[in-house]
Amino acid sequence: MEPLFETLLFDHKIYHTKMPGHTPGPGRVFSTLIVGSEKALLIDTGYGIGDYKGYLEKLTDKPLIVVNSHGHIDHASGNCQFKEVWLSPLDYKVADIHTSLENRQRSKDLEGYEDLLIDGTYQRIPLHEGQVFDLGDRTITAYACPGHTEGSMMFLDSLSNYLFTGDNITRRVVLLGPVIGGTTLPEFYEALVKAESLNCAGIIAAHVPYIMEPSWIQKVKGIVEGFDPTKGKSPVINFNFQIPGVKPMEYTVGKDFDDPNYCGFVFDANHIDEFLGKKEG
Repeated sequence: MEPLFETLLFDHKIYHTKMPGHTPGPGRVFSTLIVGSEKALLIDTGYGIGDYKGYLEKLTDKPLIVVNSHGHIDHASGNCQFKEVWLSPLDYKVADIHTSLENRQRSKDLEGYEDLLIDGTYQRIPLHEGQVFDLGDRTITAYACPGHTEGSMMFLDSLSNYLFTGDNITRRVVLLGPVIGGTTLPEFYEALVKAESLNCAGIIAAHVPYIMEPSWIQKVKGIVEGFDPTKGKSPVINFNFQIPGVKPMEYTVGKDFDDPNYCGFVFDANHIDEFLGKKEG
């Protein structure tokens, strides 16, 4: 049997671990461990498949702080393996739905892994912008980054100056809007402006197996600025979710995930006004 967890070691003691599951698209999903001189910080816990906590203990013996970039099934379902986890209160509801054992047992992402699912309780700690985690020789600062979900967060490492962005700044962002717990396009744009102001040295995203250039933020900003819903494309590649009342379309440049210039977002063509932040009347 293949190992459940495979880890890429980046510089500055950053471990980017590919988590088991069948996440659509290339690269699956990664959880990221940042090791300091006194403590370590883990960003996301995957689907809750197998003994991830035990695996982490082989990577570091430092006391562990656990945070979630957001509350989706492939990022927060392993929380129960840890005593406490920091998560934005804005994503509590979505996490309750996404990470329930019943939902995971029904998910096509987890076919073949049903016998390895771990479930249980843990303590949530409210995560807000400005929270600083001191790891000894480095600090990790949390920033709100709404868009993919209301409570999406990004994290800046003082040692590497890398920005950890979850699913919110990546090669293609799923922005299905307020109807399913995301935010408007203007709110997402403001998150990009904030990220740009941090002047990071690189971006580590949850579905990308390498460190992205900081210029990617400007690339996404340009696509948002030029958004024209009439130029949306369907069907959306590597996207097999069906949500009642939602019509996913993609607004992207580049051919597909194999194209290094592929960049953009998925939007809901049935709720454009809500997505653009337009108010009735």
